Amino acid sequence: MRPKPLSPHTLFAWLFLTTGIFAVAGSLFSWGEGWLFSQSQLSRVLLPWGDLILTGPLSLLSAYAVGSKRAWGIYTGLLTSGMYLFGSVLVFISLIWAGKPYPLRLIIPPIAGVSIAVSLFIWVMRGRRDTRA
Repeated sequence: MRPKPLSPHTLFAWLFLTTGIFAVAGSLFSWGEGWLFSQSQLSRVLLPWGDLILTGPLSLLSAYAVGSKRAWGIYTGLLTSGMYLFGSVLVFISLIWAGKPYPLRLIIPPIAGVSIAVSLFIWVMRGRRDTRA
């Protein structure tokens, strides 16, 4: 007997949940730069504070809303995906600015964020196309 495939709602709920947990946990340690509350340079804590205050909680809210198929879940997921895209661009800019070598712990999260955002957008647009036909 084959296992039942995950529904898109369940898959995106898990992606948002894990991203939210990693955003909060990673931001508390300034993404490997040390404890967030002991940092003194604004440039080192700007993105982690954004993850702690906005991206992490919004990801957890999206996980709940998409997973429980709330009417506002897709909108929350798209808003969160927009935050992922924005944050990913900022991380890519800061990595390019700092130059090589690019630490893997800083490359994987923005790639994952862009992947989640693009795949959610494609899933939503496919659903809209299917309902209009």
